[in-house]
Amino acid sequence: MSQKPDSRIGTDAAPEDRIRAETQVPIGAEAMFEFVSDIERLVRLNPHLVIETWQRLPDGMRLAALNETTGRRIETAVRVETTRSLHTIVLSYADGLKQATTLTVEGGDGDGCRLIVTEHYPFIADAQDPRVAEVDRSLIPWVAAIRRHLLDRKRWGWLPGWRWWHEQFLPGMPPRQRRIVRMIVWVGVLEFVVFLFVAAIFWAERHSGS
Repeated sequence: MSQKPDSRIGTDAAPEDRIRAETQVPIGAEAMFEFVSDIERLVRLNPHLVIETWQRLPDGMRLAALNETTGRRIETAVRVETTRSLHTIVLSYADGLKQATTLTVEGGDGDGCRLIVTEHYPFIADAQDPRVAEVDRSLIPWVAAIRRHLLDRKRWGWLPGWRWWHEQFLPGMPPRQRRIVRMIVWVGVLEFVVFLFVAAIFWAERHSGS
C-alpha cells in the first residue's frame, strides 16, 4: 500500500495537485475492474464517509455525505466515465475542492493486479490556504478497506449470505454503526465458543464418571 502526493500539469494545461494511492491484490484485472465498476458499493467501502443520500443519475449519481477526516459535509453530482479498454474509470465532481477521482486497474507483478486511485485537486501554492483543510484524508484508509474486502471476498465469498452481508447490508450503514455491528457479532461468536467449551467440559466430566 502506498500514497504519493504529486503536483503536475493537467491535461488542460492547468496546474493541479494529485494524490495517488495504490495496492496490489491477488485477483485478475478483469475481475478487479468489474468490482470497481460498481461505484456505489466501492464508495460505501470508505470507512470515513458517512453517506446520507445516494441518487442515481443517467451519467452518474448525486450524493450527500459527511467526510469524517475533514469534518465537512459533501453534496455534489458525480459524472462517471468508464473506458473499459484502458480499465479506467473517472469520477468527476460538480462541487467541492476535489475535482475528480481516477480508478485504474493494471496488471501486477506475478499473479494479480494493481489498483491505482488518483485524486485531482486545483493547484494550491500556499500551504496556509484555508482550502487545504478540505483535502480528503481518507484515501489510504479507503484503498486499504477495498483491499481487505477483496481478500476476504476471495477467502469467504463462497459462504451463503457473505456477499449480501458485506456488500449490501453493512455498506448501507454509517461506518460507526458498521463497527458496532461487527463488534456485537464478534462478541456473540466468542460467547458461543465459550458456551461450547463449557458444554464440552460438562459432557466429558459427566461421561468420565459413568
